[in-house]
Amino acid sequence: MTWLKSAYPGELPGKGLGTGPQTGNLTWGANRLIPTNRYSYLPSRDCENYANMWGIKKRLGRGRSPSRKELSTNASPEPSFSSVVTLAKTNDEPPANEIPTDVISVSGGLELLAPTPTTVRSNSTFIVPVKSRSRSRSLQRPNDPLGLTVVHEPETSPPLDIIFVHGLGGTSRATWSKGRDIEYFWPEKWLPLEPGIRTARILTFGYNASFSSTGPAPITGIADFAKDLLYSMKFAKDQHLEELEIGQRPIIFVGHSMGGLIVKQAYVLGQNDEKYSTIVSSISAILFLATPHRGSNLAEVLNRILTASIFNHSPKLFISELSNGSQRIEALNDAFRHVAPRIDILSFYETLQTSVGPKKMMVVEKSSATLGYPDEISKSLDADHHNVCKFESTEDPNYISVRNALKTLVTTIRANGQHLLRAQKKAQVEQLETLLAVSENHQDDLDFFRKRWTPGTCDWILSSPSFKKWANESEDGPKMLWLHALPASGKSILSSFIANHLLQETFCVYYFFRFGDQSKRSLSTCLRTIAFQIAEQLPQFCRALKDIRFSSKTLEKTDAKTIWEKVFIGVLFRMEVTTTMYWIIDAIDESDHPQLLVEMMQSISTSLAPIKLLLVSRQTPELISTFDRLSVVAPVAYLPLEDTKNDIRIYVEKEIQYMHAPPEFKSQIVEKMVAGANGNFLWASLALVEVMKCNTQEDLDETLEDIPTGMEQLYQQMERTIMERTRPRDQKLGQMILTWAVCARRPINLKELAQALQPEFSVMLDLKFTISRVCGQFVVIDSSDQLVMVHKTARDHIISTDSALAVRVTESHEKLFTKCLSVSEQMQPRRDSDRRPGNQKASENQDFVRYATTSWAYHLNMISPESDVPLLLLSKFLKSPSLFAWIVSLAQQNQLRVLVSSSKSMSLYVRRKKGRYAGTNPMLHRLNEVELLESWATDLIKLLGKFGLNLTANPTSMYQQIPPFCPKNSMIYQHFKQTTPLPHPLAVDGISKTVWDDSLAKLSLGPDSQTLAIVCSRDRFAVLTAAGSIVLYDSTTFEVKQTLEHAERVCAMSFSSNSDLLVTYGFRTTKVWSIHTGHVMYQIRNPIRSRAFTIAFSAGDTELIIGSNDHVIRVARLTVTNPVWSELDQGIFKDDTALDRNVNNVPWRIAFNSDASCVAVAYRGSPLCIWALDPPELIGRCMRNQEYAGNSWTVVDQVVWHPKSEEVLGLYMGGHVFRWNPYDNTQQELQAEASILASSPEGKFFATGDSNGTIKLYNFDHFTLIYRLSCENMMNDICFSPDSKRLYDLRGQFCNIWEPNALIRVDETNEESDVGSEVASLQTAAISEVVAEVRDQITAIAVQFRGRYQAIGNEGGVVSIVDSLEGDHVAVQLWKSPAMLSIEYLDWSSDGNYLACAELTGKVIVKKVSLESGQKWTIEPVFDVKLNVSSEGIQQVLLNSNGNILLVKNGPEVTVWFLGLPSSDAHSKSITSPGTTWVKHPTDSTLLLAFSPSLLRVYVWEDLSEIAMFNIDGPTFFGPDVNQTSDSTDKPTTKINNIFTYPLGSSFVIDFIPATSKSQSHLTSLFETSSITPLPTTAPPFTLTPTQIPPEIQQQIAMPLGILPKQRLIFLDKDYWMCSWRLGASLSTEKVQRYYFLPKDWLNVECLELCALLADGRFLIPNNGELAIIKSAGLSHG
Repeated sequence: MTWLKSAYPGELPGKGLGTGPQTGNLTWGANRLIPTNRYSYLPSRDCENYANMWGIKKRLGRGRSPSRKELSTNASPEPSFSSVVTLAKTNDEPPANEIPTDVISVSGGLELLAPTPTTVRSNSTFIVPVKSRSRSRSLQRPNDPLGLTVVHEPETSPPLDIIFVHGLGGTSRATWSKGRDIEYFWPEKWLPLEPGIRTARILTFGYNASFSSTGPAPITGIADFAKDLLYSMKFAKDQHLEELEIGQRPIIFVGHSMGGLIVKQAYVLGQNDEKYSTIVSSISAILFLATPHRGSNLAEVLNRILTASIFNHSPKLFISELSNGSQRIEALNDAFRHVAPRIDILSFYETLQTSVGPKKMMVVEKSSATLGYPDEISKSLDADHHNVCKFESTEDPNYISVRNALKTLVTTIRANGQHLLRAQKKAQVEQLETLLAVSENHQDDLDFFRKRWTPGTCDWILSSPSFKKWANESEDGPKMLWLHALPASGKSILSSFIANHLLQETFCVYYFFRFGDQSKRSLSTCLRTIAFQIAEQLPQFCRALKDIRFSSKTLEKTDAKTIWEKVFIGVLFRMEVTTTMYWIIDAIDESDHPQLLVEMMQSISTSLAPIKLLLVSRQTPELISTFDRLSVVAPVAYLPLEDTKNDIRIYVEKEIQYMHAPPEFKSQIVEKMVAGANGNFLWASLALVEVMKCNTQEDLDETLEDIPTGMEQLYQQMERTIMERTRPRDQKLGQMILTWAVCARRPINLKELAQALQPEFSVMLDLKFTISRVCGQFVVIDSSDQLVMVHKTARDHIISTDSALAVRVTESHEKLFTKCLSVSEQMQPRRDSDRRPGNQKASENQDFVRYATTSWAYHLNMISPESDVPLLLLSKFLKSPSLFAWIVSLAQQNQLRVLVSSSKSMSLYVRRKKGRYAGTNPMLHRLNEVELLESWATDLIKLLGKFGLNLTANPTSMYQQIPPFCPKNSMIYQHFKQTTPLPHPLAVDGISKTVWDDSLAKLSLGPDSQTLAIVCSRDRFAVLTAAGSIVLYDSTTFEVKQTLEHAERVCAMSFSSNSDLLVTYGFRTTKVWSIHTGHVMYQIRNPIRSRAFTIAFSAGDTELIIGSNDHVIRVARLTVTNPVWSELDQGIFKDDTALDRNVNNVPWRIAFNSDASCVAVAYRGSPLCIWALDPPELIGRCMRNQEYAGNSWTVVDQVVWHPKSEEVLGLYMGGHVFRWNPYDNTQQELQAEASILASSPEGKFFATGDSNGTIKLYNFDHFTLIYRLSCENMMNDICFSPDSKRLYDLRGQFCNIWEPNALIRVDETNEESDVGSEVASLQTAAISEVVAEVRDQITAIAVQFRGRYQAIGNEGGVVSIVDSLEGDHVAVQLWKSPAMLSIEYLDWSSDGNYLACAELTGKVIVKKVSLESGQKWTIEPVFDVKLNVSSEGIQQVLLNSNGNILLVKNGPEVTVWFLGLPSSDAHSKSITSPGTTWVKHPTDSTLLLAFSPSLLRVYVWEDLSEIAMFNIDGPTFFGPDVNQTSDSTDKPTTKINNIFTYPLGSSFVIDFIPATSKSQSHLTSLFETSSITPLPTTAPPFTLTPTQIPPEIQQQIAMPLGILPKQRLIFLDKDYWMCSWRLGASLSTEKVQRYYFLPKDWLNVECLELCALLADGRFLIPNNGELAIIKSAGLSHG
């Protein structure tokens, strides 16, 4: 048997794996079988016929058959579109006496069957030499993937895609691999290593282009392959089934042979197909490799060969389409020429003939391989058709040609289309922009300086040894380079050149500080912008940012240190990235805190990701000192920019090249300009402007002589020129424009400037020309049409000169303040129909309004207190109706943080004003105006703190919804009262509070609970009780989300950093809980007799670490199934020597730092010690300052780590607070009389609590007291919320939530450190004093049916009555329980004469209540009884209509008492009725209704006899909130949350909730009373079917409240707006109507459960121990 291996459907190399001529033997046997598939055989006598099939006769040019000698001699190693075989040795072992065969490769991607060379047998009669080579790395062609396959995915976000498309008979990998060797697969092995190209994503496209298939010919042509390519680009997925997102970035195609035609066809087809038009629009270039644009003669030959094949090969349509003169190719060329100009085209053509049998010929002629288009670039390659896409090495000249072409294309596309991806991925970019608070135009500064670059300049930097060493990606080079130079020497231009150069080749990010823009001087803005650019280019960093649980949705208000530590040190520096990142930060000397920036940057030396940092600035003494210190810990290279003469020369030569002057004179100008500039680019550019104005040589001579050599002298000359050439009015205009350029908070654009100059100056026809005329070269208009000073030195000159152009900073700010305030004052509140977001006409029609409304406070900061004009103007504005319109405008612009800066500015101005008044006549003081500003400064902060979210969502709520909820003496309410006509559309009564307080909520954990500790996460906070229960609260609504029972005493707990887990350390076990499900995720057995002082998550929440009372630090790894505690190094805590004596150190306070790398340990018998954990090392002992304790120490009672530094905060025994840095042993101390201590998460503040219940808030940096809150009762614990806006404290059974102004004021501003700033000192200038009045909370309400008097009971056992209709609605006490415990339930009789009350102790009483003349209430005891309260507690108390029957539901038991007799004589009747809610019959006073989720039973009051029963067709809950078993088909269990009765008694509203759900989903059902009245006379049961409420309405309901006249369903929606919807209304014509919202500090779930809706639309809700009565005109009138 002769063994013949089948063909692979792909192209293989033709030179023995591409290494040289073939050697070896081929044996033809007689009467053997040859396999046709894998191992199927043909008679060997067909071998000769098989050879004839390949067209040997045709190759030899004669009709005879070739001899064996001719076969041996003429066998070509590189067949083309012909039948010549390519022979390659294989390692496959053939059967004995059989000859293996391999694939015949036909040039151009055509491949057929051929015998494979092998070792000769003894009976061999025919030998062909083949070189032997291992195929262990060879590609298996049938396994080459079809469709799109990613072969290189860069670490960074790719700026473009390169897609390789093989030719006829080829495959996606073999086509591009020399000798089928995987190591020669250059798209994967070589291109990813090429600078510039390596940033691209590289893909291959494979399709079934094999022509060796047998059977009928498939109807598959070039168009079909092109459609397959388009389909793959649209729907292709990666190995994780993620979208490849082809078309969302530019595309370069590389097509070999027919592959180029397929790309052309796909490009043409996609133009007019909307499904693919977006994708093909991303194609930027096509690189053709030997593509037969006009066909090839060999195509017809190949089809004839296939037709004659004895293997039943069939001719192929796609081969026919390659023929010369093919209609398909002609039509394709005609269509392609119309769209080709949109893309770059490069065509490579073969120059070597391809062996075709005994001949060699060109497969694709140059004329066919090039298109001949005007912009086409063509290039020859020294290769035949087969090897034009395969290369020997990276030194192969052909590879270099193709690589260089790709490199140029990549560079061009990146430069021209680098923002395409950002446009396509708009949603993702918007998320980043929101989180990092950056704008999409951060590249404007780079463009601004880049446009001022002159070609040929700055090139020297690329050859600078210092720069080259820094830019080298090797680890040996310095990570940081400081490029410094004199002012105006072109530093920013050079920075833009370097950035632009690196952006073409590498991963580069940049930032330019700008002295003229306040926002661009911020370190926080710099770091956020750099993080944004990195996230755009580094997908894993982008994903990591999204996974971080920040305390707020945006980092805009986060300080630079926090951003640096969380985003960079905590995330980026821990990523193992191999791509070097280049950072360029320009003009750091113009930042707010240059030294801080440099100090932070030393951390890049710890980054796992390679980072190269270039800092550019002037060489100031402060920066020199900072860099010198930095060089000790991080290598820093210095590059002084000393000689820029050559760049200035190039710049001048380019600018004067078109000057009409003799060459000799131009040379003279160049020399004089270079010499005069003295390295100053700004001088050269300004002087050149004057030179270019000259018309004659005499003018040139005079100008050159007159131009001064120094910048100051040049500015003076520029100034004199303006003064001489302009009129006084023009000079005034120029001075005003310069004022805006110098003093504006940010650069204003031309539209804003034009509006700001009116009406003082008339409209200018050409503002740009006017500016150049009246301001000369002092200002420039940048690419964004913004007005900026030409340089900081120009600004310095203008503010110091004495001419008419001079800008006096203080006076100028007063002018701008006046202008901004006058514009803001012109804003008028819109009427109701116009009160919609974005409807402020001023905002739409005047660009300057945005600047004015956000910037007057900035200018107020800069004003001198000497003048009273600003005070009077501001007072007038604060009294005008425009004030609310200003606030609405800020909310619509999403600029509510301006309220905080305005508050600060007013407070600071008042301080200055008071300081000035101290030395002046009191008769001249404007005390009323000063007091007005002080009051508004407070109100603006409170407005943002309490209503910020509501304002953002509904800006126009400022007009009518917000003010009624403000205290009556607040400026907001007083302003509302004075500017809004009566009657007010919304009124809130019953609240005695007249001034703002800081209390947000007071939560009770029950009288038997004792709170111990509290910890906070992002949206939850957890309170630990002495019984080992942990109550999890929602931090917005304060509702209980979970109650976790550890079942033993707990001594420590902590949240994970991502807020998903909570760990509690008990007496015997440690439990890790899921806070979403309440399930125990891990349980760890604790060491015997070991008590943890502290516990924390570490190592990315994968480990737990504890410090215990037994001197041991332990860890438990949560990455294993059953974690256990293991001890760390025994060396920790083993240094028992304190001072000069041995002591028994027993820890009693332990705290870990933020990353658990260090631990602080306090002892009773020795100083506080700080230990490093890995390796164990004692860092230091805390010895108290000598002035307090001499040369000794004091016991530390509390200790916490500062979250952002190496310092610890602690309390010495006796109440003194101290901060101590154990590394440099510095310490600071203050008297606080504190007993507990907490630090804010970002480290700006710390808080203390004392035994008197007083909370004190301190500024950490200044270490000074800024806030004091006095409240009764001693505190057990205190902590900050994650966003540092709130304080939580525990007192007895209560948890209090506070929201101090001081925390809101700082949080809403974007300041770096404020050290030394006047604004920051405002916080320490005066201590905010607050006295909190915390009342006993209301626990029960009884609404008098259709009446005006409502009864309330509180947690102190007091029962009071409130007139909800008239008077001041103050609660009048009726009686007080002797037990002074909570009143649980109250209920009126229907006639309003009797009131029933159930106390927590189980005592139930009924009293007759009457109102005597003179508005005096009298009470008369009627009944009382002491019950044994069941485990479920008393659940209901009801009185019948005339008050002579009392119903009490005590657990499952329901009892009625018949009153009117002494308690001892009153008889009763009881039944068992579990899971029911009882209500009075709305129309029949003798009946009771007992509702359960599925049944309604009707009872008689007198004997509790059941007289009717109805089935309730209740709702079914589905979705994630409901726990259902997979095998259950029953409806999920529901329970009734509340039942409301229509005032006229015609219907019930039942609020259902799922009984097994962790979250309170609500479904509301409406039942008509008529369905149970009169009672049916037929046999039960009957079915009650509810009136359907549409799902669209159900989804909006958070809490149903009842029904009002006109069939209006009233409810609170998910945003806690009071809403109504008319039952039965069409959703298309009637929408849900909103009236008002409840403020966030009213959203206490305990209060919401007690709220009630009266028949006239008034809404009752408890608030801080009082009953608030809210009346809405719209709700009352319907």
